[in-house]
Amino acid sequence: MKMNDRYIDVDGISIRYVCKGEGHELLLLHGFGEFLETWFFNVDFLSHYYKVYAMDLPGHGLSQKPKAGYTMDFAVNFVVRFMEALGIERTSLMGHSVCGSLCLDLAIRFSEKVDSLVLVGSTCLGRREAALVYRLMTLMRRFVTQPTRAGILAGAAKTFYDPGIVSEGLVNQAYHYLTIPKTRDAMLNVVRSNVSLNGIKPELILADRFHLLRSPTLIVHGAEDRVIPVAYARSAWSLIPGAKLEVFGECGHFPHMERAEAFNQAVIAFLEG
Repeated sequence: MKMNDRYIDVDGISIRYVCKGEGHELLLLHGFGEFLETWFFNVDFLSHYYKVYAMDLPGHGLSQKPKAGYTMDFAVNFVVRFMEALGIERTSLMGHSVCGSLCLDLAIRFSEKVDSLVLVGSTCLGRREAALVYRLMTLMRRFVTQPTRAGILAGAAKTFYDPGIVSEGLVNQAYHYLTIPKTRDAMLNVVRSNVSLNGIKPELILADRFHLLRSPTLIVHGAEDRVIPVAYARSAWSLIPGAKLEVFGECGHFPHMERAEAFNQAVIAFLEG
């Protein structure tokens, strides 16, 4: 599927996005260090049912990389402003990894703007732990290493159950985006805004606010996710009112890529149900 990208100015930040399909809006938000092509396996199928938007978040991909405090408040308010810029009054939200927690926070604070939630390998479901390298990045810039193709493949080996799904083209794309000037500074700012030496900042853990959710919620997780263990997804499922849980076996941190066909069907069944 070819991604026909567009650009829009949101509060002075140039944002790259794609839009496909007709009908009610569905907004897809990628995780930390990712880019809109990580939804490559999903946009085409989902666009048969919804008007699907995916973007490069600020600091990521081909979007602008402002000097900003990339806090959760910044991210939530940015997504609201992105919706307003495109005339989207209400939407269903799908977020991967850290943007699962972004979607949760947005749905709690702006319930009038969110119809449904799909949380994919979501962070902040109930733990403060963060990888050692992220905690060290809060102290010293040198821990933000220069990306290499070998390093990207090594990361895939840790986050995918089957790293073979990561094509050479996707590796080259990731390498290109991660080596764009100012990306390194943006990644550092994201980490320092949300992680301390002790782990994820406590205000980002949302478990004590799950009861405030009013949007129907689907939690999707890989049984072999080594980034966010599936136990946290099961715990959130028990706490979020009326939530549904879909766990895919032989799947790591990227179920929307590793198990794309089953994932797409599960999302449509949930949203249409």
